Amino acid sequence: MNRIICDIHNAEQNSRKTIEFLQKNSKYTWIADYPTAIVNEVTRVDDEESLNSLENMDFFNENGFSKNSYTKEEIRTLKESVPSAMKSTYCLCLKNRQDENYKFIEKFEHDRWKKVQDSEYNFEAFMESSKFAQTDSSKTIETHLRDIMRSAKEIPALKAIGFVWIVTVPKTIKIEDILQHYFLDNHVFIEKGRKTTYIAWGERLANINMRYFVNTP
Repeated sequence: MNRIICDIHNAEQNSRKTIEFLQKNSKYTWIADYPTAIVNEVTRVDDEESLNSLENMDFFNENGFSKNSYTKEEIRTLKESVPSAMKSTYCLCLKNRQDENYKFIEKFEHDRWKKVQDSEYNFEAFMESSKFAQTDSSKTIETHLRDIMRSAKEIPALKAIGFVWIVTVPKTIKIEDILQHYFLDNHVFIEKGRKTTYIAWGERLANINMRYFVNTP
């Protein structure tokens, strides 16, 4: 994880386009907007416009279920046409280049989502990025972080790997107590004019304790 954090820190210091910098200068493979879940069943699509678009794409089989494997082009088309039918993470770090299709599987037959699989144990860490304004409270920031982690923990392939949170706040907002609470000493910062960007990480998302809060709910 140390190499990954060094690469991200270098990217944040030297570029406004973090992911592009990582893709050019890191030994790892970085894929932006990586799909983490695909809608599983036709009955789980709530709005008519999305349903019509998916049916026009022959997205569901005769039994009303989506398939388990998608090409890069199919994922790109789905993102553009029906983004609500898919969940994604800001960026995924992989040990090696991804050559195979994206694969998803449901835990139970009628689950809402098929979740991404790391069938070749190629996933190393996932990264999320957040920005807050002067008007955002400590409670708002903590709730946002917890929502990210709670959602990701529902996906086994993400729960088992490292998690990196890049968060930018005005210099007047202090979030060290939140970072220390969830990430212990695993956080660094970069000052950028009137703002501070923090990079916080956990070696394994599953090990981040969410039982207690910094701000009382």
